[in-house]
Amino acid sequence: MGDDLRIVFMGSPPFADKALAALISAGHNIVGVVSAPASRHGRGRQRSENSIARMALENNLVALQPQSAKSDEFKEQFKALNCDLAVVVSYGQILDSEFLALPKLGCVNVHASLLPRWRGASPIQSAIKAGDELSGVCIQKMVLKLDAGDVLVSSEIPLDSESTSPWLFEACAVKGAELLCQFIEQVNTEKQLPEGVKQDEQLASHCGKVKKSDGELDWAHSAKDVYRQIRASLGWPGALSSLPNGDNLKILAAQFCTNSNIRGQAGEVIIGEDFELYVCCQDGAIELVEVQRSGKSKTNAKDFINGNNISAGQILGAN
Repeated sequence: MGDDLRIVFMGSPPFADKALAALISAGHNIVGVVSAPASRHGRGRQRSENSIARMALENNLVALQPQSAKSDEFKEQFKALNCDLAVVVSYGQILDSEFLALPKLGCVNVHASLLPRWRGASPIQSAIKAGDELSGVCIQKMVLKLDAGDVLVSSEIPLDSESTSPWLFEACAVKGAELLCQFIEQVNTEKQLPEGVKQDEQLASHCGKVKKSDGELDWAHSAKDVYRQIRASLGWPGALSSLPNGDNLKILAAQFCTNSNIRGQAGEVIIGEDFELYVCCQDGAIELVEVQRSGKSKTNAKDFINGNNISAGQILGAN
């Protein structure tokens, strides 16, 4: 191994963008970038590269975009890069045991949780929805079992009752890029990976891919749980309920209602003196601050009420 670690970066936007940009800015020896194949859009089926591939091309880096990371052709291309370490950030394809053994030091993964908490595809949304008080990012040595490798380094991000998925996504992307650069500096100095910490399997929790239905609100749940679901669903898949006429109502901003006098049946609308828009839950209520009705522009609660889109006593999500 030479003085500069030969790195192959493997990732997909948007989470991997800051990590790759940070490695390039720091001047690390990136000998290749692997990302998803170009897609085609529009009537002319114009070829569209993702931001990771564009960044690689703009910086004169070798860019590989395999349909399958398991293909023999791709593995031969990867071998030719003669890399010391593969850095994987939200790549999106399963890497088999043959591939994991190709880099001299193996493959490491930047993961948006404090493993073994939230192994899987949606650690950010899962942390918010579960009401975790602490999240963060870690770099783990990749093994065949998903997100089960030794944790090499980690960095914590405190959460509070107002934290949202978009906020945590950005925080993890920034923190992950910083942590990755520090980690690469360490490996460049020591010429080996740091000794990792084995994960406690008894503490492991798992999360799957987020589905559109995960954003559908059930007002019969507690106000605390509904509020967590709203904050977890902002961005994708979006927090969603329905109006009495069946139109979808997207909740873009909300607050937990601390007024114990706001009570009603699940889904019942209550209008405050200053046109606050409350929706009752099993215990307590949520204040809707900004909403968007199907086919309409987003609006604040007062304008939504004054536009006769909703009135007190109506029930949301009853269809």
